[in-house]
Amino acid sequence: MLSPAPAQPALLAEISRGPIVEARVRGHLVLVDRHGEPVRWLGDPDVESTLRSACKPLQAASFVESGTAAALGLGRESIAIACSSHQGEPGHVEAVRAILAKAGLPESALRCGAHLPANPEAAAQLLRGGSSPSQVHNNCSGKHSAMVATCVHRGWPLESYLERDHPLQVEIAERIAYHAGLTPVELPFGTDGCGLPTFGMPLRAFARALASAASSDAAVQECHAAMAEYPWLIGGTTSFDTALVRAAGESLTAKGGAAAIFGAVARDGSWALAIKLEAGNPAGLPQIAVHALQQLQLLPTRLEGELERQVRSPITNWAGREVGEVRVQFDL
Repeated sequence: MLSPAPAQPALLAEISRGPIVEARVRGHLVLVDRHGEPVRWLGDPDVESTLRSACKPLQAASFVESGTAAALGLGRESIAIACSSHQGEPGHVEAVRAILAKAGLPESALRCGAHLPANPEAAAQLLRGGSSPSQVHNNCSGKHSAMVATCVHRGWPLESYLERDHPLQVEIAERIAYHAGLTPVELPFGTDGCGLPTFGMPLRAFARALASAASSDAAVQECHAAMAEYPWLIGGTTSFDTALVRAAGESLTAKGGAAAIFGAVARDGSWALAIKLEAGNPAGLPQIAVHALQQLQLLPTRLEGELERQVRSPITNWAGREVGEVRVQFDL
């Protein structure tokens, strides 16, 4: 039995500037086993949150299960970009356009909206060339391109693919609810930044969904395999998701979402970790996630490469001078 959860979020990290603590990061964390049962937690494991982009592998599973990717001759690169929150770098845009081209669709079929690439160099390159961002630069355009391709393959309406009652969105909601141990009617939903439905549920139900899907859902397992094979496509050059999956993709996959929600899951579904930072600000999330995984002996104590740089990275000012740091404040 889960013991009564504390009403208040837990202190997970402090952000200092010199000797001064200028921000305290509070939130919730829960680890579940393969049956979805909580085994470790901080804060309130039953706190409700939207899932945002942290559930993209569950959303992209329809692209695989429907046979769309296979029918269009699209490999794991396309599945990886369907699971991504990419940074709009040229290779990301090419992967999105490849799906649209195979499906015979124009970029205008997407309804995710346009914004500058999240990668600063990619954004600068676009503007230097005199171009404006289009919908393919949206960090969710991989998911959207896979969705519209799936609609074409299955003969479903394109114009309404964003709507909650569209057959594709109904299918996605059913998959998410099933793995979370809920029913679709129990899932409140709002509208994500890219226009698609985003669902709400208790944090431990989200962790349960991750573990259940990883252990039993062949389409989600294929999404995880694609993410592990092409980690750069799921985020980009400076993405924490990319760095983590590149370092540990043989054993786990991970995906973060807006408003500071994060999920990591063992490839075999033996455990899943879900984190939600209370204020919705992602500052400190990489350090918190890695520390939790290390405490649980799911990541090595010694980090290397981009993951080590991201986690150990000090806070700097505009001149590049080190002025502060993030310090985790919890043990599991």
